[in-house]
Amino acid sequence: MADSHLAEFRGTVIDALAQGKGAIPKIKNLSARRITLNLPEPVVLGQYVIRSRGFAVITVELADGSKGQAFGLDRGTPVADIVNTLIAEPYKEIFDGDPINTFDAIMRRMSAPLSSGASLRGLSLVDLATHDAVARHKGVTVVESFGKKDKEHPKWAVVGYPPSRGPEDIAWEVKAAVAAGAVGVKLPVGANPKMTRERLEAALATGLCPVSTDLAWSCRTAKEAYEVVKGLDLAWVEDPFIPGSIAELVEFRRLLDVPLSSGDDETHLYHPQAFIETGALDMLRIDATCQGGLSRMVLLNEYMANSKLEISWHVYDAIHHQVASILDSPTFSVEYSAPGASVDPLAEMIVDRRLSGHTHDGKGFRLAVPDLPDLSDALAGPPRWTSQITSI
Repeated sequence: MADSHLAEFRGTVIDALAQGKGAIPKIKNLSARRITLNLPEPVVLGQYVIRSRGFAVITVELADGSKGQAFGLDRGTPVADIVNTLIAEPYKEIFDGDPINTFDAIMRRMSAPLSSGASLRGLSLVDLATHDAVARHKGVTVVESFGKKDKEHPKWAVVGYPPSRGPEDIAWEVKAAVAAGAVGVKLPVGANPKMTRERLEAALATGLCPVSTDLAWSCRTAKEAYEVVKGLDLAWVEDPFIPGSIAELVEFRRLLDVPLSSGDDETHLYHPQAFIETGALDMLRIDATCQGGLSRMVLLNEYMANSKLEISWHVYDAIHHQVASILDSPTFSVEYSAPGASVDPLAEMIVDRRLSGHTHDGKGFRLAVPDLPDLSDALAGPPRWTSQITSI
């Protein structure tokens, strides 16, 4: 990335945010709530058994009534409670109309409790909801709020959920996803290593698109992970080990002849630096909903661009499409799932409602988050891929 281009990026962003900064109203209300969606079938990723998906939904209301929202998986942690008890009041006090400056200020004031885990998830979602509110106050999208334009990003479909589905069930969904506009598909780890390979072989056998896999932290050693995927012509392999396994990633990358990626739910401020500085990966997995929101991504823009690593964004397509359009790092993939897949069931519900006529207003992150009861049921399968999904 040329220094002149990065300087131009900094100038554009600073100018866009500074323009009218003093006219951005203060935050009137900032609150979070938890929504639990029971899944029609358990999702079993190795030893990780998921029977429901818990989401934190954040709402930021400015003094003029402009409201912004964001949501993300809470992974069973008290994200909503932390936002309400730890983050909301100091964030409202610090907020000066510039979410990036506010993120930096609150992190410096409260770095000990906010730099990892559920607290960083909460602050990330507050940041995204605030960017949403500011853009809606301006009457523009979040990308336009930064003086940018939407970019086209490769759209990858997450298929093969629940992972208990056998290889005979894979080909039809690959075909449906490609027909809907996906340029590639990603499958999660199967019920066991043998099924994982068979499912991947079934997807590859269609010959319709590139195929990647998420090993979902199921392996312990590089040799074990290599045995699962050796010889398969995959677009990439991701997240074979639990967070903190830098040595194993370096060794696995040495063994692999396809790209290696990692970073899902690395909810701490050493991500992505730990991967970049150790040369552990070929591609970064980034998730703005738990790794510092849009503001941290902007603050890391020059560093990530200079690393020359492409980014594969972790679900939340509506949010990550716009975040990726603001940054300079090249995007390898933005992920989508279909209603009924149980990958990101709240986003799938939003898409399903949109297809039924519950449209967004075209502002902010262009999301219309439904006002659901605290406990609801996710959409039942099978996944329903239609051409409208990847065109929204």
